[in-house]
Amino acid sequence: MCVEKTPWELVIDFHGHTCPDIALGYRIAQLAQREMGMRPAPDSECLVKAYTQSCALDAIQVLNKATIGRHALIIEETHRYMYQFHFTGTQDIHQFTVFPAVLDHLETLRNPDLSPRERQNKVLEGVQYVLTIEESAFCHYDKVPGQLSKIV
Repeated sequence: MCVEKTPWELVIDFHGHTCPDIALGYRIAQLAQREMGMRPAPDSECLVKAYTQSCALDAIQVLNKATIGRHALIIEETHRYMYQFHFTGTQDIHQFTVFPAVLDHLETLRNPDLSPRERQNKVLEGVQYVLTIEESAFCHYDKVPGQLSKIV
């Protein structure tokens, strides 16, 4: 019998482990899917521009099918947890910016002096925090006119 994996399981399988940043990318990817809705045309493609390179990008690649290899994921390193999503053939950019308080909270959970068990518990605490925090406290969402260009 074949059991279909959940989106979360697909992301974890692709990434290789569970961590707060993968949960962050998972949450952003889901919000983008909700706000963007269905593809405007069968041949339209989701383009993403990320402003930091982190584990979060693996979730975005899996859930939004925007990969570096297909030139649909652009990374401009500014160390800001800001992500822009755009469907080709449309005029809107959907921008999500994670609030600094969320990142600060996750930083408080990192402590190299903890035992492996304690570190694992802090990782799970961070994942649970990201996946359950109220959306209004998690990120800012903007819909702005414009287009992301595909890197060729």
